[in-house]
Amino acid sequence: MRPAWHKDPAVKGVFFDDFSQGIRGDVWRALNERWASQNNNGYAEENCLYTTDEREVAKAGGTGGIVVIRSNGDFAPDGRQRQGGGIVTKRLFGAGLYEVRMKVAPRAGQCSAAWTYFNDWAKECAARRYSEIDIEMPHGGDWRKFSGTTYENYLDGAHKNSRSETVACPPLNDGAWHVFAFEWRTDRVNGDEGVVWYLDGKPVLFLKEAVPGYTATFWVASLFQDAIAWLGDPQFETAYLYLDWVRITEYCDPVLEGNVEKESKLLYTGVALKERALPENEYLADADFSRPPRRKNFKGREIVSWRTEGAHIDGERLILSAGGSARQRVTSQYGGFAFEVSAESESGDAEIVLAYYKGAANCEEPQLVFLGNSEETLTLRGAERKSAIFRIPEGETEHLEFIVRSGGGAVLRRCGLKLVSKK
Repeated sequence: MRPAWHKDPAVKGVFFDDFSQGIRGDVWRALNERWASQNNNGYAEENCLYTTDEREVAKAGGTGGIVVIRSNGDFAPDGRQRQGGGIVTKRLFGAGLYEVRMKVAPRAGQCSAAWTYFNDWAKECAARRYSEIDIEMPHGGDWRKFSGTTYENYLDGAHKNSRSETVACPPLNDGAWHVFAFEWRTDRVNGDEGVVWYLDGKPVLFLKEAVPGYTATFWVASLFQDAIAWLGDPQFETAYLYLDWVRITEYCDPVLEGNVEKESKLLYTGVALKERALPENEYLADADFSRPPRRKNFKGREIVSWRTEGAHIDGERLILSAGGSARQRVTSQYGGFAFEVSAESESGDAEIVLAYYKGAANCEEPQLVFLGNSEETLTLRGAERKSAIFRIPEGETEHLEFIVRSGGGAVLRRCGLKLVSKK
C-alpha cells in the first residue's frame, strides 16, 4: 500500500506536542465559532477540555497531558445540539508525516477528524489557492470504515479537484488508543507525489490524485455535518474524543506558501479540568431520567430517548408498572465489545438485558434485524445499586438496545452503559 519512494524525504523539522502544558495559546487555538457552510451549532471553547494531572493521564493510558473534545448530539440541551469542538495550529506546515494518537468520539452522527487546511477564499475556482488532506470517521455511520481525502482545490461540490477513498478496518470506536496518520509528499520532480494513510503504523491507503501543494494549518476536531447517510444520525447526548499527542515531521519537499486564518490571532485555549477526573463516555441519553424522553432534534424532528411501554418518567425516576419496560437503542456497537451495565433502583423488582441487532442505521428510521438478547441479566430487588459486565458475542451484531423491564413494578433512579473494552 505504501509506495516505494524514489527518494527518501529529507526532514526539515519535527513539531511535537503531548499537551503536558495544556493547550498552549501560542501553538493552538480552541475552536469557538460557527461556519456558514455547516448546518449545526458550531464549535464552543467549553467543548475543548484538557488535563495535565499525572494520575488522570496515566489512568487513561496517555502521556503528558490529554485534550478532551466534547461532542453534543441531538439529545443535548437546546442551543448545544450538534455542537462540537476542536483545536487548530496557529502555524502552517508543508509536506510531511502527520500523526495523532487519539480515541475517537465513539458515537455515530458526529465526525471525528484530523486534517490540514488552507483557503485564500478567492471567488473563482480557477483563482483559488487551496490545500486540504482529511482523515474522517465513521463512514456510512459504520466505525469499521474511515475515509481519506485529498483536495487540490475546492469551491463547492460542483467545483473542486479532489479524490476520496474508504478504508475498511476493525471497529475504531473500541475505546482504545489509535494512531491515525498520513504522509504527504510533493516532490513531483522525483516522482514522489501523493498521500499515504496509516492506521496504527500500517499503511492502508495511497492516493496520488488531487495532491495539494500549499502549506496549511492542522486541525483535530469532532464536528457535525448534515449528512446522515455519511455519518449516521446523532442520536446521543454527549460523546468525548480523547487526544494524547500530535506529531508533524515536516519534509523539505517543495511547497507553496499559504497563510494563516485571521482567527489565528484569537486566544481560545480550552478549559482546564484541574483536579477533576476525565469525563467518561456514557452511552445512554438521559441516564438519570431528568428530562422528558420526547423532544425535537436540531432539525425539528421528534426523537425519543427512552421508549416506554407500561412505564413513564417523572420526578427524575423511571416508574415501571407490572409488566412494564423501557428501552433505548445504541447504534454502531459491535461483536466483541464489553460494556458495564449499571442501575440504581429505589423499589420493586427489575431486570436489565441487552438486545442485539444488525442492519444499516445511517437513516432517520432504521429497519434493523433482531439477533437475540444477551446471555447476561442484571437483576435488582428493592433499593440497591448494581453493575455487571456484558460481553457482546463475536458475530453479526452492529447495534444494541438497553432494555429495563419489571414483572411486578419498580422505580429506578439511574441506568448506565459504559464501554469497558474490546475483548
